[in-house]
Amino acid sequence: MRRSRVVVSLALLAAPRGLAAGDAPPWARLWGPDGTGAAAAARPIPASPRLREVWRRPIGSGFSAISIAGTRAYTGVSEGPDDFLAALDPASGRTLWRTRLGETYRGHDGSKDGPVSTPTVDGERVFIVGPRGVLLAADAATGRELWRVDLAKDLQAPAPFYGFATSPLVVGGRVIVSVGGEAHNLSAFDAATGKRLWSVAHSKKSGYGSPVRATLAGETQVLVLAGDLVYGVRAEDGALRWSHPTGWTGESSRPPLVLPGDRVLVPGDHESKLLQVAAAGGQQTVRQLWASPRLKGGFSPTVFHDGRIFGMNGAYLVCLDAATGDAVWRHKVYSGSLILVDGHAVILGDGSGDLRIGRLTPQGFEERLRRPVFNAGAASFTGPSLAGTRLYLRNVEEAVALELEG
Repeated sequence: MRRSRVVVSLALLAAPRGLAAGDAPPWARLWGPDGTGAAAAARPIPASPRLREVWRRPIGSGFSAISIAGTRAYTGVSEGPDDFLAALDPASGRTLWRTRLGETYRGHDGSKDGPVSTPTVDGERVFIVGPRGVLLAADAATGRELWRVDLAKDLQAPAPFYGFATSPLVVGGRVIVSVGGEAHNLSAFDAATGKRLWSVAHSKKSGYGSPVRATLAGETQVLVLAGDLVYGVRAEDGALRWSHPTGWTGESSRPPLVLPGDRVLVPGDHESKLLQVAAAGGQQTVRQLWASPRLKGGFSPTVFHDGRIFGMNGAYLVCLDAATGDAVWRHKVYSGSLILVDGHAVILGDGSGDLRIGRLTPQGFEERLRRPVFNAGAASFTGPSLAGTRLYLRNVEEAVALELEG
């Protein structure tokens, strides 16, 4: 696994110029409004879409995506000797403020410098985890540091090989992060003060994935895909509700995806599994429905649409029947990261610099637009994000805003 392939996403707080507030839910955390990689555009994608470049600017190295909210867009960057949480003007790309995370995390083993974690915006605060393990809370408008916790020092969290990459999850005033290590796998902090509320150690091996919120068998909970287990806990106290062994030895990079029917897709480097959670006498049980090697590898979101699962498998976009795990089709688009927008896949190539948009059908991928947006060869492992009818993308060199027209 390479740190340069860790996928992070863009977050949205409010509407940039050209988008009426309320037209679309905010993209304020990893992989969209509900963390599934899916969102609705302010207008339907036309049969012959066009892209108009709104702005383009150089940006410091990093794999953190941009998080947008009204007059602010947030991302993590490496510039000079330091890593920063930065705010941009979503209308122009101009830097509004920067808050220091710490000394630059230098890339190694084929990786690049800079942060990986995606900022999470909750009301007037924005949260991010620096690659050296600092959990930072900042004022979303001004960048003023509100508090910070050194996960590596205060919780003895071992640094992952490619640095800390988890993105924070905010649930009920708690900031929940996958810490790693055997003492504090998962921890919750008070969003206002940074005080640690609880820590649990349900797994023995951490991963690069981020916690997600879900409702399963009638219970709201937090899901975590660790290196050895996938499990669900109560947000209030971290109490374990269910767990299931992955059977894998590698470190996970993508969080679970919740499907209708209390089902949970567990993505792995060599195969994916579908589980189902059920209530039983005050407890929760879990059983495996299927496992498939047809969806494996990569760090792109996997999305669900019309009873089918769509994801990247190396150079191919693949479609599986969610009920059986059987392959429906595959289409060569070369490796990249995708999001789901109104039944369309929006795919940014991770090395080609190309952006593709195509309709997802039971018969295949109907490509409707293909356009180079970045220099070929520059790492583009950060997935696209959507705000109304505007796409925001970045790689390790520059960021761009594109208006979807037609």
